[in-house]
Amino acid sequence: MKQALLKIDKVIFFGKFLNIYKRISLKKTKDKLKKKHANRSISFHSNKVNSLSRLCAKYGSDKGYVSFDEITPYFWKPRNYANYYFEMFDHCKKDFKLVFECGIGTNNENLRSNMTRGGKPGASLRVWRDFFLNAEIFGADIDKDILFESEKIKTFEVDQADKHSIKSMWEKIDRNNFDLIIDDGLHDYIGGVTFFKNSFSYLREGGVYIIEDVSNKYLNLITEELKDFMPKVIILETSLNIRTDNNLIIFRK
Repeated sequence: MKQALLKIDKVIFFGKFLNIYKRISLKKTKDKLKKKHANRSISFHSNKVNSLSRLCAKYGSDKGYVSFDEITPYFWKPRNYANYYFEMFDHCKKDFKLVFECGIGTNNENLRSNMTRGGKPGASLRVWRDFFLNAEIFGADIDKDILFESEKIKTFEVDQADKHSIKSMWEKIDRNNFDLIIDDGLHDYIGGVTFFKNSFSYLREGGVYIIEDVSNKYLNLITEELKDFMPKVIILETSLNIRTDNNLIIFRK
């Protein structure tokens, strides 16, 4: 019966009712998350174009966009992280000296959380290089075939679900007191918690640690596991996209 209704909706109504159902369902889930994290969460809704979103469009990062309807190299619609990050960092971007991101954006479709074969490895690292003008940019990925080094950018191999691999990576990087550490890697509970517990100490006092693309399914699990670090949940609202993982968890040291 369900399949028949879905077929009718697709053929006659072009999926309109399924889309409405998804939006209603997503709103209910987000309302529950907002209620649970009422004392440590905010909702953010902004689609304003800024210098950071322009850099995302330039390099092919899915963190932001100039035109939501433009064709992307990664075959899905972009997020609106750039709008939040711009408001968060633009006033102090010249002060940042060290920035790190886990997840370079592999285009190997045999690896989890890949950016599809059309993805542009290193896109976000180039965004950060141009945005944080005075910073050294470091990145890491499990796909050693996409590692590279260019002006102000160095990359390293890491398995973020393996604490020994993470430790080895930081030893090779040989830097401490990062202003910003971003986890844009596996996008699962184990990877998020393991990388955080073995990387947070490399953040400077007052620095910012961000876990991106946190699914509604495990957002509560991560915040509970890391509650001693005072996580802040950012629920990014947008009328343009239906996503169940358009959430950030932010920590300040």
